[in-house]
Amino acid sequence: MQLPDLLTDLFRRHRGRPALRTAGRTWTYEELDRVTGALARRIDRECPAGRRVLVAGEHTAEAVVWALAAMRSRAVHTPMNPGLPADRFEEFARVSDAALLVCFEREALVRGEKAGLRVLYAGDVGWPTDPDPDPDPDPDPDPDPDPDPDPDPDPDPDPDPDQGSADGAAEEPARPRVAYSIFTSGSTGSPKLVDVGHGGLLNLCRSLRRLLDITPDDEVLHFASLSFDASVSEILGTLYAGATLVVPVRDQASWLGSVSRHLAAHGCDLAMLSPSVYARLDEAARSRIRKVEFCGEALGEAEYHKAARYSRVFNAYGPTEATVCFSLAELTTFTPGIGTPLDGFRAFVRDPDTGEHATAGTGELVIVGDGVALGYAGASAAENEVFGTVDGSPAYATGDVVTLADDGALTYLGRIDEQIKRLGHRVNLAHVGSTLSRHLGRELALLRQDATILLVTAADGDTTEESLMARIRDLVPVWEAPDRVVLVDALPLTSGGKVDRGALRERLAAPAGAPHGGTADEDAAELQRVLDVVTAVLGQEIGPETSIFDAGGSSLAMIQIQVKLSDTYGEEAVEAAFAAMDYDFAPAAFLRHLRGEAAAPAESAVETLLRRVETERDALRAELPVLRRDTRHVTVPGAGGGDREVLLTGASGFIGGHVLDRLLAAGRRVLVVSTGDPDGLLTGHADRFGRRAADYARVRAISYAELERWVDRRRGPVLDAVVHCGYQVNHLLPLDSHMNGSVRNTALVVRAAAALGARAFAFLSAASAGAAFLPLSAATLTAAGDPYSRSKLISEAYVDTLAVLGCDVAHYRPGLVYGHRPEDRHHLQDDWFTALLETARRVGAMPRLSGHVPVCDVGTLAETLLGDLDAGPGTADGASPAPGSRSRVVVHRTYALDELLPHTGLTAADVLAPAEWFERVRDGGEVPAPLLAAMQAALSGPGWPTPHRGAGHDILGRLLGTPAGDGPGRTGSTAETPSGAPAPSPR
Repeated sequence: MQLPDLLTDLFRRHRGRPALRTAGRTWTYEELDRVTGALARRIDRECPAGRRVLVAGEHTAEAVVWALAAMRSRAVHTPMNPGLPADRFEEFARVSDAALLVCFEREALVRGEKAGLRVLYAGDVGWPTDPDPDPDPDPDPDPDPDPDPDPDPDPDPDPDPDQGSADGAAEEPARPRVAYSIFTSGSTGSPKLVDVGHGGLLNLCRSLRRLLDITPDDEVLHFASLSFDASVSEILGTLYAGATLVVPVRDQASWLGSVSRHLAAHGCDLAMLSPSVYARLDEAARSRIRKVEFCGEALGEAEYHKAARYSRVFNAYGPTEATVCFSLAELTTFTPGIGTPLDGFRAFVRDPDTGEHATAGTGELVIVGDGVALGYAGASAAENEVFGTVDGSPAYATGDVVTLADDGALTYLGRIDEQIKRLGHRVNLAHVGSTLSRHLGRELALLRQDATILLVTAADGDTTEESLMARIRDLVPVWEAPDRVVLVDALPLTSGGKVDRGALRERLAAPAGAPHGGTADEDAAELQRVLDVVTAVLGQEIGPETSIFDAGGSSLAMIQIQVKLSDTYGEEAVEAAFAAMDYDFAPAAFLRHLRGEAAAPAESAVETLLRRVETERDALRAELPVLRRDTRHVTVPGAGGGDREVLLTGASGFIGGHVLDRLLAAGRRVLVVSTGDPDGLLTGHADRFGRRAADYARVRAISYAELERWVDRRRGPVLDAVVHCGYQVNHLLPLDSHMNGSVRNTALVVRAAAALGARAFAFLSAASAGAAFLPLSAATLTAAGDPYSRSKLISEAYVDTLAVLGCDVAHYRPGLVYGHRPEDRHHLQDDWFTALLETARRVGAMPRLSGHVPVCDVGTLAETLLGDLDAGPGTADGASPAPGSRSRVVVHRTYALDELLPHTGLTAADVLAPAEWFERVRDGGEVPAPLLAAMQAALSGPGWPTPHRGAGHDILGRLLGTPAGDGPGRTGSTAETPSGAPAPSPR
């Protein structure tokens, strides 16, 4: 399908929906159809078919309308930045061989005429805000009276690529092969004009809608310059989904400042930004972006963590030569991965020595598919050598080095040349340095310092850094300009007479005010200053190596500490240290990273973790047969040899308490293992469930320390089974805290199961660990995302080692578990979901939720756990067992947004974007910071993808005492069903 036909179909498919919005003006799809159609006809009268039309305008809704008109015309849409330096403007006009220039400013009109172009000033034609800009002087005498007669069409069908446009485009003269042309700087810095065909546009639109989850209700920010191909994603991706493209009003000298102010006031559902642009937004603006797609340059860990505080985060990769976007990934934790290829693309890596292409390995990325551009217009044969074919399909050699996994996942490693990307544009530092040196008449060096580009040159007594930067901005576009000018006494030289860049980097590397280590007294004083900051924020003293999370601190406390330390050591230095600590914080570790004493790991954090876990798991697997006691012939007094004990952990918790109550009702012998006071646990359980002391005659409670002594001595009672519910549920704790606490306890309980002869082991895991029971790997750990969910996966791997003994292992991954009685209410104090509903009711607004929220009933779950133990392997009702076990995801009921609103007394009119809702709640100050952070973390994911209706009652209605929240027409599958997406963990 060609681009004009695609746009015509979208305008007429979505009709009355809002398509484009700016302050004081909104265009519906139907209005855009009429206006852009009229302007396209004007372009066709001025520009011969197949020739290029330059559209020199940006950052206004009117420019977007004209760009759409150019796309619908029979000319070739070629956007150009009107703010280019004069010589670059003329060069672009020459290279494009354009027949027409559409401009919005008188200065561009003068430039166009000087370059010999035919110029169409948009204001003379009539602005798109006029009732009927440029009415067609010769309208079609026989227009189609009903382009879409279907009275109830599919609201979002995919356009049929075999059909012509709705206005009879199939009968018009053939349009050019080129959908649009766009300039890219190329690896040498000289302008190259990329001709992009029609073949990849439909796949681009489909993939963006699906992967970015763009819905008709979304508002998408229009930020990119029209001369940057990210604008194609913004415009076409929005229109294809039937969403609304929002153009902020430029109310400040800086476009970025205007956008930041707009976002702080209004927010958006989706923004497509480069990391360097995102980093320059105000915090208030970042907090109101629901989804952010990073594109244009490599995403750094610091930018990811900033975004993940507020938004769903996506990382996109794609050169201009591949129809804007080639691959895309949603990130739940930082990774250099750039996703998998979009529809219609394949990835290959080329060996630099042999030139052979492979479907896995490391090498230069070669993009293959119909979305590969047609080539560089007017370029030499040598420049176009990057375009070719692979397996008979169009191919483009990117010059980027990647690792391509067997499953198609890509990891970006860097460039094969000196080229970098800034603000979405390619920049060759050597070329830019040579150009500036020539124009400025001075020796200089361009250096990269992390994400900052420095221009270093010798001071001459007359020139200031500010005046030099002003001259530079007149010479090169903003994306080629350095971030800062640094004047030094003299440029150091190598023995060969060249600038010694290594010596310069050493001189400039240390941030101002950063400590470099000194005497023992100086180091101690420096550490005390950091400890004083921590004490002021937490309200308590902690040890130098203690994590603030282990001391009860929250993510908000970490942010406050970061801000205070930035006042002393500088924002960039502190941010780099925090990123190196993986956004944990311990005072002594902070100083080590700040001083550069903590060397960068040779492998990723996930790989390091996996290696540690695999070593411990292998040691555990080897130890279990040694621990195993033969208990087949051991008799239990008074029970005929068959009344062996059930070991239960977590009995003081919500779920474990209900499991214990059912074991008591069944008259089972129970061994309770507790992290706290064992006797106090049983007393508390009796108060909670209204039981008498006599009910616990067959129960004994011990500590984990006593259990460890039993295991080490190979003594103790004989077990029938283990039900392991004991786990600290806290998504904000660092992974090390989970490893040293709950995971360590899990390994001990596994050893006890071996030493005490258990035949079965049931582990209460978490749905947030993922729906598929896959082998533990770097990929599964990365997909789990948060530290708590990763620790659950690691604990499952430790439990699975019992398979060497023939022990029957089952993992249960439930959603949020409810069914609280009045005596259970204290277990809801830190529950993010019920707290969210209560907060929504109190503030009179509900945050927009993606997907569904999966929940379970505690009674049904407890019965499942114990029923499966008694039934034996493979006999659970409705179970979908994983290989070698009875493991399953357990969901009894899901709730969508429309089912939750009745529980809060609110309506659809009270629903806010999550960022706006959290801002309102945060300003109220009524929700504790850790609980608010837990809500925000839970809502950052995609939610459960499908409805389930296994429970015969409204679980939340019973819990909250509110009306049933069933939305109309909802159906679902039965209980305990594996699903394709993670869900919130149980309480």
